[in-house]
Amino acid sequence: MARFRTVIALVAALLLLSPLAAETQDYPTKPIEIVVPFTPGGGTDLIARLLADYMGKKWGQPILVANKPGGGGIIGARAALKDSRPDGYTVLIDIHTTSSMHIGAWKTPQLTLADRKYAARIVRDPMVFAVKVDAQWKTFKELSDWVKVHPDQLIWSSAGPSGPSRYTAFDWFTQIGVDPSKTKMVITEGAADSLTKLAGGHVMLSIHSVAEAHALTTAGKIRLLAVLSPSRVKYLPDVLTAEEQGVMKGVRVQWWAGVAFPSATPDPIVKKWESAIAEVVKDPAFLASADRINMNIDFLNAADMRVFVEKEVEGYTDMAGKIGIRR
Repeated sequence: MARFRTVIALVAALLLLSPLAAETQDYPTKPIEIVVPFTPGGGTDLIARLLADYMGKKWGQPILVANKPGGGGIIGARAALKDSRPDGYTVLIDIHTTSSMHIGAWKTPQLTLADRKYAARIVRDPMVFAVKVDAQWKTFKELSDWVKVHPDQLIWSSAGPSGPSRYTAFDWFTQIGVDPSKTKMVITEGAADSLTKLAGGHVMLSIHSVAEAHALTTAGKIRLLAVLSPSRVKYLPDVLTAEEQGVMKGVRVQWWAGVAFPSATPDPIVKKWESAIAEVVKDPAFLASADRINMNIDFLNAADMRVFVEKEVEGYTDMAGKIGIRR
Protein backbone atom coordinates (compact mmCIF):
# COMPACT_ATOMS: atom_id res chain seq x y z
CA MET A 1 0.00 0.00 0.00
CA ALA A 2 2.85 2.38 0.88
CA ARG A 3 4.52 1.65 -2.48
CA PHE A 4 1.20 2.33 -4.26
CA ARG A 5 0.90 5.71 -2.55
CA THR A 6 4.44 6.56 -3.57
CA VAL A 7 3.71 5.75 -7.22
CA ILE A 8 0.57 7.89 -7.15
CA ALA A 9 2.51 10.78 -5.62
CA LEU A 10 5.21 10.48 -8.31
CA VAL A 11 2.63 10.47 -11.11
CA ALA A 12 0.93 13.52 -9.62
CA ALA A 13 4.26 15.31 -9.35
CA LEU A 14 5.13 14.53 -12.97
CA LEU A 15 1.76 15.84 -14.09
CA LEU A 16 2.33 19.07 -12.20
CA LEU A 17 5.71 19.44 -13.91
CA SER A 18 4.33 18.78 -17.40
CA PRO A 19 4.20 21.68 -19.91
CA LEU A 20 0.38 21.46 -20.03
CA ALA A 21 0.07 21.70 -16.26
CA ALA A 22 2.48 24.62 -16.13
CA GLU A 23 0.68 26.40 -18.96
CA THR A 24 -2.67 25.81 -17.26
CA GLN A 25 -1.37 27.09 -13.93
CA ASP A 26 0.03 30.29 -15.47
CA TYR A 27 -2.98 30.88 -17.76
CA PRO A 28 -3.49 33.31 -19.37
CA THR A 29 -0.06 34.20 -20.73
CA LYS A 30 -1.16 35.75 -24.05
CA PRO A 31 -4.17 37.53 -25.63
CA ILE A 32 -7.54 35.75 -25.58
CA GLU A 33 -10.15 35.91 -28.35
CA ILE A 34 -13.83 36.01 -27.43
CA VAL A 35 -15.95 34.93 -30.39
CA VAL A 36 -19.33 36.59 -30.89
CA PRO A 37 -21.22 34.64 -33.57
CA PHE A 38 -23.30 37.68 -34.57
CA THR A 39 -22.80 41.19 -35.93
CA PRO A 40 -21.64 44.03 -33.64
CA GLY A 41 -24.23 45.90 -31.61
CA GLY A 42 -26.50 43.06 -30.50
CA GLY A 43 -26.91 41.71 -26.99
CA THR A 44 -24.29 38.98 -27.43
CA ASP A 45 -21.79 41.56 -28.63
CA LEU A 46 -22.60 43.98 -25.79
CA ILE A 47 -22.05 41.46 -23.01
CA ALA A 48 -18.91 40.12 -24.72
CA ARG A 49 -17.30 43.57 -24.81
CA LEU A 50 -18.29 44.30 -21.25
CA LEU A 51 -16.86 40.98 -20.07
CA ALA A 52 -13.70 41.38 -22.17
CA ASP A 53 -12.99 44.76 -20.63
CA TYR A 54 -13.28 43.55 -17.05
CA MET A 55 -11.56 40.19 -17.52
CA GLY A 56 -8.71 41.84 -19.44
CA LYS A 57 -8.08 44.20 -16.55
CA LYS A 58 -8.37 41.37 -14.03
CA TRP A 59 -5.82 39.14 -15.76
CA GLY A 60 -3.60 41.79 -17.34
CA GLN A 61 -3.96 40.30 -20.82
CA PRO A 62 -5.71 41.73 -23.89
CA ILE A 63 -9.07 40.10 -24.53
CA LEU A 64 -10.22 40.74 -28.08
CA VAL A 65 -13.79 40.42 -29.34
CA ALA A 66 -14.12 38.84 -32.80
CA ASN A 67 -17.50 39.04 -34.53
CA LYS A 68 -18.07 36.02 -36.79
CA PRO A 69 -21.69 36.18 -37.99
CA GLY A 70 -23.51 33.84 -40.34
CA GLY A 71 -25.80 30.84 -40.29
CA GLY A 72 -27.86 32.15 -37.40
CA GLY A 73 -24.75 32.15 -35.22
CA ILE A 74 -23.63 28.63 -36.06
CA ILE A 75 -20.68 29.68 -38.24
CA GLY A 76 -19.03 31.60 -35.42
CA ALA A 77 -19.95 29.00 -32.83
CA ARG A 78 -18.36 26.24 -34.94
CA ALA A 79 -15.24 28.34 -35.40
CA ALA A 80 -14.90 28.68 -31.63
CA LEU A 81 -15.91 25.17 -30.56
CA LYS A 82 -14.78 22.93 -33.40
CA ASP A 83 -12.08 24.74 -35.39
CA SER A 84 -9.99 26.35 -32.65
CA ARG A 85 -7.37 24.87 -30.35
CA PRO A 86 -8.87 23.77 -27.01
CA ASP A 87 -6.30 25.73 -25.03
CA GLY A 88 -8.51 28.37 -23.43
CA TYR A 89 -7.45 31.16 -25.75
CA THR A 90 -10.62 31.00 -27.84
CA VAL A 91 -13.83 31.62 -25.91
CA LEU A 92 -17.40 31.54 -27.19
CA ILE A 93 -20.20 33.75 -25.94
CA ASP A 94 -22.81 31.03 -26.27
CA ILE A 95 -26.52 31.81 -26.28
CA HIS A 96 -29.77 29.88 -26.71
CA THR A 97 -29.65 30.39 -30.51
CA THR A 98 -26.38 28.51 -30.90
CA SER A 99 -27.14 25.85 -28.29
CA SER A 100 -30.54 24.75 -26.94
CA MET A 101 -32.67 26.28 -29.71
CA HIS A 102 -30.40 25.00 -32.49
CA ILE A 103 -30.31 21.51 -31.00
CA GLY A 104 -34.08 21.54 -30.49
CA ALA A 105 -34.75 22.53 -34.09
CA TRP A 106 -32.53 19.93 -35.77
CA LYS A 107 -32.59 16.14 -35.64
CA THR A 108 -28.89 16.25 -36.60
CA PRO A 109 -27.60 19.57 -35.25
CA GLN A 110 -24.26 20.96 -36.40
CA LEU A 111 -23.30 21.52 -32.77
CA THR A 112 -24.39 19.54 -29.72
CA LEU A 113 -23.91 19.98 -25.98
CA ALA A 114 -21.08 17.47 -26.19
CA ASP A 115 -19.11 19.99 -28.25
CA ARG A 116 -18.78 22.51 -25.42
CA LYS A 117 -17.84 23.00 -21.80
CA TYR A 118 -19.64 25.77 -19.96
CA ALA A 119 -17.88 28.06 -17.51
CA ALA A 120 -20.90 30.13 -16.48
CA ARG A 121 -24.09 31.90 -17.44
CA ILE A 122 -23.81 35.67 -17.16
CA VAL A 123 -27.08 37.17 -18.41
CA ARG A 124 -30.75 36.25 -18.61
CA ASP A 125 -33.10 38.73 -20.23
CA PRO A 126 -36.81 38.84 -21.22
CA MET A 127 -37.95 39.19 -24.82
CA VAL A 128 -39.81 42.26 -26.10
CA PHE A 129 -42.08 42.83 -29.10
CA ALA A 130 -40.94 45.92 -31.00
CA VAL A 131 -42.40 47.93 -33.90
CA LYS A 132 -41.27 51.08 -35.69
CA VAL A 133 -41.91 54.19 -33.62
CA ASP A 134 -44.61 55.47 -36.00
CA ALA A 135 -46.34 52.09 -36.45
CA GLN A 136 -50.14 52.08 -36.48
CA TRP A 137 -50.42 49.82 -33.39
CA LYS A 138 -50.21 51.40 -29.96
CA THR A 139 -50.57 48.19 -27.93
CA PHE A 140 -49.65 44.55 -28.30
CA LYS A 141 -53.31 43.62 -28.29
CA GLU A 142 -53.97 45.96 -31.22
CA LEU A 143 -51.13 44.33 -33.16
CA SER A 144 -52.35 40.84 -32.29
CA ASP A 145 -55.91 41.63 -33.38
CA TRP A 146 -54.61 43.07 -36.66
CA VAL A 147 -52.45 39.99 -37.35
CA LYS A 148 -55.45 37.72 -36.83
CA VAL A 149 -57.18 39.50 -39.73
CA HIS A 150 -54.11 40.21 -41.90
CA PRO A 151 -51.55 37.44 -41.26
CA ASP A 152 -50.34 37.58 -44.87
CA GLN A 153 -49.34 41.23 -44.43
CA LEU A 154 -47.12 40.72 -41.39
CA ILE A 155 -43.38 40.88 -42.14
CA TRP A 156 -41.23 40.06 -39.12
CA SER A 157 -37.55 39.42 -38.54
CA SER A 158 -35.72 36.52 -36.93
CA ALA A 159 -32.02 36.38 -36.06
CA GLY A 160 -31.38 33.00 -37.66
CA PRO A 161 -33.80 30.28 -38.70
CA SER A 162 -34.18 28.75 -35.24
CA GLY A 163 -33.46 31.56 -32.83
CA PRO A 164 -35.46 33.17 -30.01
CA SER A 165 -37.37 35.46 -32.36
CA ARG A 166 -38.78 32.50 -34.23
CA TYR A 167 -39.65 30.45 -31.16
CA THR A 168 -41.30 33.46 -29.52
CA ALA A 169 -43.21 34.42 -32.66
CA PHE A 170 -44.52 30.89 -33.20
CA ASP A 171 -45.58 30.69 -29.57
CA TRP A 172 -47.42 33.98 -30.05
CA PHE A 173 -49.04 32.84 -33.31
CA THR A 174 -50.16 29.59 -31.68
CA GLN A 175 -51.73 31.38 -28.74
CA ILE A 176 -53.65 33.90 -30.88
CA GLY A 177 -54.73 31.30 -33.46
CA VAL A 178 -52.71 32.45 -36.48
CA ASP A 179 -51.17 30.12 -39.08
CA PRO A 180 -47.43 31.03 -39.03
CA SER A 181 -46.98 29.97 -42.64
CA LYS A 182 -49.21 32.84 -43.75
CA THR A 183 -46.80 35.40 -42.29
CA LYS A 184 -43.45 36.39 -43.81
CA MET A 185 -40.24 35.82 -41.82
CA VAL A 186 -37.05 37.68 -42.78
CA ILE A 187 -33.87 36.04 -41.49
CA THR A 188 -31.19 38.47 -40.30
CA GLU A 189 -27.61 38.14 -39.09
CA GLY A 190 -28.31 39.20 -35.52
CA ALA A 191 -30.35 41.51 -33.32
CA ALA A 192 -28.58 44.68 -34.46
CA ASP A 193 -29.29 43.86 -38.10
CA SER A 194 -32.87 42.90 -37.28
CA LEU A 195 -33.65 46.05 -35.28
CA THR A 196 -31.99 48.28 -37.88
CA LYS A 197 -34.26 46.75 -40.51
CA LEU A 198 -37.21 47.45 -38.20
CA ALA A 199 -36.25 51.10 -37.67
CA GLY A 200 -35.79 51.46 -41.43
CA GLY A 201 -39.24 50.08 -42.20
CA HIS A 202 -38.00 46.92 -43.94
CA VAL A 203 -39.86 44.70 -41.46
CA MET A 204 -42.90 45.42 -39.29
CA LEU A 205 -42.03 43.51 -36.13
CA SER A 206 -38.88 42.40 -34.35
CA ILE A 207 -38.68 40.26 -31.22
CA HIS A 208 -35.49 40.57 -29.19
CA SER A 209 -34.23 40.97 -25.65
CA VAL A 210 -34.70 44.05 -23.49
CA ALA A 211 -31.00 44.92 -23.72
CA GLU A 212 -30.84 44.45 -27.48
CA ALA A 213 -33.78 46.80 -28.05
CA HIS A 214 -32.49 49.42 -25.60
CA ALA A 215 -30.44 51.65 -27.92
CA LEU A 216 -33.03 52.17 -30.67
CA THR A 217 -35.83 52.50 -28.11
CA THR A 218 -33.91 55.25 -26.32
CA ALA A 219 -33.13 56.89 -29.67
CA GLY A 220 -36.85 57.03 -30.45
CA LYS A 221 -36.57 54.79 -33.53
CA ILE A 222 -38.66 51.86 -32.30
CA ARG A 223 -41.49 51.34 -29.81
CA LEU A 224 -41.96 48.39 -27.47
CA LEU A 225 -45.46 46.95 -27.33
CA ALA A 226 -44.95 44.20 -24.76
CA VAL A 227 -42.42 42.38 -22.63
CA LEU A 228 -42.57 38.60 -22.34
CA SER A 229 -42.03 38.27 -18.61
CA PRO A 230 -44.03 37.16 -15.54
CA SER A 231 -43.95 40.79 -14.39
CA ARG A 232 -42.79 44.15 -15.74
CA VAL A 233 -39.03 44.68 -15.83
CA LYS A 234 -37.27 47.47 -13.97
CA TYR A 235 -35.76 48.93 -17.13
CA LEU A 236 -39.18 49.25 -18.80
CA PRO A 237 -41.70 50.05 -16.06
CA ASP A 238 -44.24 51.47 -18.52
CA VAL A 239 -44.17 48.53 -20.94
CA LEU A 240 -46.97 46.06 -20.16
CA THR A 241 -46.36 42.32 -20.17
CA ALA A 242 -47.98 40.21 -22.89
CA GLU A 243 -50.12 38.53 -20.25
CA GLU A 244 -51.27 41.85 -18.79
CA GLN A 245 -52.69 42.68 -22.21
CA GLY A 246 -54.54 39.38 -22.40
CA VAL A 247 -52.58 38.14 -25.40
CA MET A 248 -50.22 35.41 -24.16
CA LYS A 249 -49.92 33.23 -21.09
CA GLY A 250 -46.67 31.93 -19.65
CA VAL A 251 -43.04 32.53 -20.62
CA ARG A 252 -41.52 29.82 -22.76
CA VAL A 253 -38.64 31.75 -24.36
CA GLN A 254 -35.90 33.81 -22.75
CA TRP A 255 -32.60 35.36 -23.84
CA TRP A 256 -29.40 34.36 -22.10
CA ALA A 257 -25.66 34.44 -22.66
CA GLY A 258 -22.84 32.40 -21.16
CA VAL A 259 -19.21 31.44 -21.67
CA ALA A 260 -18.31 28.18 -23.40
CA PHE A 261 -15.15 26.41 -24.56
CA PRO A 262 -14.31 23.50 -26.87
CA SER A 263 -15.00 20.23 -25.05
CA ALA A 264 -11.31 19.26 -24.87
CA THR A 265 -10.32 22.44 -23.02
CA PRO A 266 -8.52 21.57 -19.75
CA ASP A 267 -10.85 21.68 -16.76
CA PRO A 268 -8.56 23.95 -14.70
CA ILE A 269 -8.81 26.67 -17.37
CA VAL A 270 -12.59 26.42 -17.49
CA LYS A 271 -12.66 26.49 -13.69
CA LYS A 272 -10.48 29.60 -13.69
CA TRP A 273 -13.02 31.37 -15.91
CA GLU A 274 -15.89 30.16 -13.74
CA SER A 275 -14.27 31.53 -10.58
CA ALA A 276 -13.29 34.80 -12.24
CA ILE A 277 -16.78 35.41 -13.65
CA ALA A 278 -18.30 34.64 -10.24
CA GLU A 279 -16.18 37.49 -8.85
CA VAL A 280 -16.76 39.89 -11.74
CA VAL A 281 -20.57 39.65 -11.57
CA LYS A 282 -20.41 40.86 -7.96
CA ASP A 283 -18.26 43.87 -8.80
CA PRO A 284 -20.27 47.11 -8.33
CA ALA A 285 -18.59 48.78 -11.31
CA PHE A 286 -19.36 45.83 -13.58
CA LEU A 287 -22.99 45.73 -12.40
CA ALA A 288 -23.32 49.48 -12.97
CA SER A 289 -21.97 49.08 -16.52
CA ALA A 290 -24.40 46.22 -17.17
CA ASP A 291 -27.22 48.34 -15.80
CA ARG A 292 -26.42 51.12 -18.27
CA ILE A 293 -27.05 48.76 -21.19
CA ASN A 294 -30.06 47.09 -19.55
CA MET A 295 -28.27 43.77 -19.09
CA ASN A 296 -29.88 41.64 -16.39
CA ILE A 297 -26.95 39.83 -14.75
CA ASP A 298 -28.06 36.36 -13.63
CA PHE A 299 -25.06 34.15 -12.86
CA LEU A 300 -25.03 30.36 -12.92
CA ASN A 301 -21.93 28.28 -12.23
CA ALA A 302 -20.71 25.66 -14.71
CA ALA A 303 -22.62 22.69 -13.26
CA ASP A 304 -25.91 24.57 -12.89
CA MET A 305 -25.47 26.09 -16.34
CA ARG A 306 -25.16 22.63 -17.85
CA VAL A 307 -28.37 21.47 -16.18
CA PHE A 308 -30.15 24.66 -17.26
CA VAL A 309 -29.22 24.19 -20.92
CA GLU A 310 -30.06 20.47 -20.89
CA LYS A 311 -33.56 21.31 -19.66
CA GLU A 312 -33.89 23.97 -22.35
CA VAL A 313 -32.92 21.45 -25.02
CA GLU A 314 -35.78 19.22 -23.88
CA GLY A 315 -38.23 22.11 -23.90
CA TYR A 316 -37.22 23.51 -27.26
CA THR A 317 -37.14 20.07 -28.88
CA ASP A 318 -40.74 19.55 -27.79
CA MET A 319 -41.72 23.06 -28.83
CA ALA A 320 -40.01 22.81 -32.23
CA GLY A 321 -41.89 19.59 -32.95
CA LYS A 322 -45.23 21.08 -32.00
CA ILE A 323 -44.81 24.25 -34.06
CA GLY A 324 -43.41 22.37 -37.05
CA ILE A 325 -39.85 23.68 -37.26
CA ARG A 326 -37.96 20.53 -36.21
CA ARG A 327 -36.25 19.02 -39.22
